[in-house]
Amino acid sequence: MSERQPRSGLDRMSSGTPRALRRVRMLTSGRWHAPLDTRLMPTVVAVGAAERGMGKSIVASNLAASIAGLGRRVVLVDLDFRAPRQHTLFGVASPAGGLQAWLEKKRERRDELAQPTRVRNLRLLPCTASPAAPPPLDQRRELVRELNDLDSEVIVVDIGTDNRDDLFDFFALNAFRLLVTSREPRAFQATYAFLKGAAARAERSHGSDAGEVLGRFSGGLVGNAIEGPEHEESFHAFSRLVREHLGIPLPVLGCLRKSDRIAQSIVARQPLISRRGIDDNVRQFDHMAEAIMKDEGAGERTCPLDGDPIDVAAAPLPVNIERYARKHTRYPVDWAATLELTSGVTAVRVRDVSESGLAVETALRLRVGDTAVLHLDQLSGSPRVPVIVKSMVTAANRVGLAFAEKGRVTARLAAAARAAAHPAA
Repeated sequence: MSERQPRSGLDRMSSGTPRALRRVRMLTSGRWHAPLDTRLMPTVVAVGAAERGMGKSIVASNLAASIAGLGRRVVLVDLDFRAPRQHTLFGVASPAGGLQAWLEKKRERRDELAQPTRVRNLRLLPCTASPAAPPPLDQRRELVRELNDLDSEVIVVDIGTDNRDDLFDFFALNAFRLLVTSREPRAFQATYAFLKGAAARAERSHGSDAGEVLGRFSGGLVGNAIEGPEHEESFHAFSRLVREHLGIPLPVLGCLRKSDRIAQSIVARQPLISRRGIDDNVRQFDHMAEAIMKDEGAGERTCPLDGDPIDVAAAPLPVNIERYARKHTRYPVDWAATLELTSGVTAVRVRDVSESGLAVETALRLRVGDTAVLHLDQLSGSPRVPVIVKSMVTAANRVGLAFAEKGRVTARLAAAARAAAHPAA
């Protein structure tokens, strides 16, 4: 039985969508649940990092637990051959052979290697506990091809830094790829070099069509170890830099704060997402899980980048990242609102607010330049604000809205968001 406590009504909100969704209450959690459907192939979520120490294993374990909390049958696969951690993070016995035994099993019995965890709906396919070099390339390719044999709706893969190219080599179809990084300059430089290598692969394989192929990249960036909303903007600035210079859409899917609770969850050998208490990081994992499971077009945005790796050495970024930073800090919130358009009215979820605008979560397809009126139903007085659509991140169902007019109401919204981000201030 899950130890997670019931959530407030605010955490139960989900964005309005044009398609029919049904909510399902499981255990004591009131989170949004995707419709129960039958998929021919499992959804693959590959989690990697450009260098060690970025926290990718923590992200993979908690994301898998959060998706399992949505009612999906999940298998977490540890492909970090050099430094496997998932069996330790879940308190699962050190595997005898682990993935090394995978190819020796008959196909119809390979699912037996996935071990149950204390998290409902979640099993773990651990890696061998003894550090070893990644298997040969052809063996890894065969291994990943056979992952679809697992009895699962979702497969979350923790990819090792030493075999990080697998992130682009093998997960082209029906996959959502996540890169985890901190905001340290060396981390951004390593991540940019890794992505630059992916762009070089696209040019080698697809020639003049490389830009179109990279534009179909399905994935996102996860920022780790931030200390406040002010640090979150660094990841958004990096995302814009990557889009402009490499042509790779890499939206920021979530940002995690430094937290003693994460360290405590590691010691307890239990994912943060399944422990008692709700904090900003738990909400971030839940938001990422919901965004991934609602992204029905991931399998259609194939971006094949297979072939021999192209190593690019880490170097200073092509331009100062501050050039891409917003002028005003965006403060995360979770507010219910209604967006009034000329075509009708839809419920949305406000995700962050600044002095110049805000971001909302909705599956409704809008266009840049659309005008609307945002009704902040949850705030005192239900203020209404004219807005203009400025940007869209389809994969994350996020829409950036700019205030059409600034005044006391917009200043009040920014102040409320700032106070929520710094409650002790």
